[in-house]
Amino acid sequence: MDIKKVVGGLRYDTTKAEAVCRYERGYPRDFEYEDTTLYRTSGGRFFLAGEGGARSRWAERVSGGLQGGEGLLPVTVEEAREFAEQHADAETVERFFAVEDA
Repeated sequence: MDIKKVVGGLRYDTTKAEAVCRYERGYPRDFEYEDTTLYRTSGGRFFLAGEGGARSRWAERVSGGLQGGEGLLPVTVEEAREFAEQHADAETVERFFAVEDA
């Protein structure tokens, strides 16, 4: 999925950013379906982009309720790390984020 968006004067583009990890749940026609990818731009900024059903983070308001949609959302480094820790393997997390031994 190719999504481009300008947020706060910064251009985010899924075709130019590096995919970090992906989370997919459900089936495309389900209300709770979600397909979300975490990206990192060449400038080191993180964002989520994806699509989903009416009960996903990508739902869109329409008159009378919600419908499935797609979108792009810039996230902080902390939010990106949390997403990666939930949906990527340890090697991927260590590649994109500072990690210390416990």
